[in-house]
Amino acid sequence: MDFLLLNDEPVRGDSTGEDVLGTARAARDLAALIQASRAATPFTVAIDADWGMGKSSLMHRIEAVLQEDRTVECVWFNAWTANGTDALEGVIKSVLQRFDRNLLRRIWHRTNRSGLLVSALRTVATLLAGVFRVDRIVDELWERMAADAAARNAIRKLIADAATEWAAAPGAPDRRRLLVVFVDDLDRCSDETILAVCEAIKIYLDVPGLAFVLGCDQRRIADVAEASGRALSADYLQKIVQVNYRMPPIDPVQAARLVERYAEQSGTSALLTPPLAALVAERMGRNPRRIKRLINGFVMEYHLDAGWQQLGAEGLLRAMLLQQLYPDFHRALVQPGAPDLVAEFVTYYEVRGVARRRGAELDPARAARLTELAERLELDLPGALPSLLEQLEQALPPEYPLLAADRGFVRLLLELDQLPESAALLGRLRRTAPLEPTRPPVVLGTPPPLLNLQGARVLWVDDIPVNNARLVRQLRSSGAEVLQVEGTTEALARLDWRPHVLITDLKRGNDPRAGIQGIRAVRAAGFGGPVIVYSVSRNVTLLAEAELAGAQLAVRSPTALVDLIEEAVAAAR
Repeated sequence: MDFLLLNDEPVRGDSTGEDVLGTARAARDLAALIQASRAATPFTVAIDADWGMGKSSLMHRIEAVLQEDRTVECVWFNAWTANGTDALEGVIKSVLQRFDRNLLRRIWHRTNRSGLLVSALRTVATLLAGVFRVDRIVDELWERMAADAAARNAIRKLIADAATEWAAAPGAPDRRRLLVVFVDDLDRCSDETILAVCEAIKIYLDVPGLAFVLGCDQRRIADVAEASGRALSADYLQKIVQVNYRMPPIDPVQAARLVERYAEQSGTSALLTPPLAALVAERMGRNPRRIKRLINGFVMEYHLDAGWQQLGAEGLLRAMLLQQLYPDFHRALVQPGAPDLVAEFVTYYEVRGVARRRGAELDPARAARLTELAERLELDLPGALPSLLEQLEQALPPEYPLLAADRGFVRLLLELDQLPESAALLGRLRRTAPLEPTRPPVVLGTPPPLLNLQGARVLWVDDIPVNNARLVRQLRSSGAEVLQVEGTTEALARLDWRPHVLITDLKRGNDPRAGIQGIRAVRAAGFGGPVIVYSVSRNVTLLAEAELAGAQLAVRSPTALVDLIEEAVAAAR
């Protein structure tokens, strides 16, 4: 199969193009408001939305509508491409460069007569040479603005006069020209850049004839203003932004259509069925950028990994949807040594459905799966299904009833369970799953390790040590010494090593209480440090018994385990 990556460019085109984000009406209304309010300039309109929700696309659509009016000029400034004072310079230059040469020539002469620019000799030489380029004039003006406060004040007035003169259309005072400056990606910039752009808008370019459209999450600007000590953040925002348009979420139908459109563009339409498209749209918060990133992740994984190509694109897509949309369940699923949680949940869901239908019974295949699950959970099978369901919900994760009510999750799990290669797929997920991160990722160039385990001694009791290989490697790379043993006898023999913390499993071989007996034994031998049960067991009775035997905590998550080890070692030092 050939799948294609999606780009992250905003939707562009004319105002009549396909409205994939459902913003056409808002763009027309906002453009009409800006046009009708030109006499009230200067003002700033903020397009306010979270990251990835389509601010840039809406702004481009507004621009397309405005450009249908010959009296409106538009200019773009991407704040993300500038830093600090460069942003201040960039915004002002982007405005000045839209004025025509004759107007800038008059600015040049006025400023020169004021003695604020370079010598008259250089001006005359430039004019005689016929090299009167717009960008050169702007550079000269900027150099003087940066020189001293007096020059900035004088040139600020000249810019205002020039903008007023440019906006006035001869003989048609009711059709004044309008310059609309679009400033995009402001909320992705550094604090210094955000403040510089705001300064340019409010101090230097707050003149008639100019309107600004800012693409930003206003919470980001408010946080920057507050951190910088700029009065109260709300007051600061009100001085910069006069009109705030908070983009509403894309409606569910539009979001599902958007996913289907992205599926067509990426070649994944046969995989992203309408129900899955609706699930992706909702679980991704109807966020266009997040949806694109999910699809791109699938495309890249499929193209780069021959193993997934052998297993099939259907399985990979559903595995990635499970990872991205239901990360907690996925983390539990890929833990080494964990049971097949897909089959476990599907069995629970089926029992739940039958128990709610009076007189219904499980077919033989489902009854066999139920028997296997009950044996693993050490449950007695009662005759009545409602009683069995109650036992299952006590022994299984508490999230299962909520997940069972999530139709999208249920569909995803049922489709995974019915894939011919479901067992091989689960095995591959466990082999290739990265160790769950316990800290933010390391930036290249920063010194590891992230954990403070230097000198820690960890005694780990598990009859299948290979299940813990990746965690052990992480602990050792963080400075810990880890001693692995397979049973209680070996653990007792190594207590003279004086471990800081002891980790144990519960079931060994056919004995579900081997770990509990081991906890009692090490406590009786005088070990007073923390004992942590690391097991996938959900048997409430066994876990309570382990606690009574002397275990402090029982965990299933690698993250929780590493955090507890770090806390225990810190307390022992």
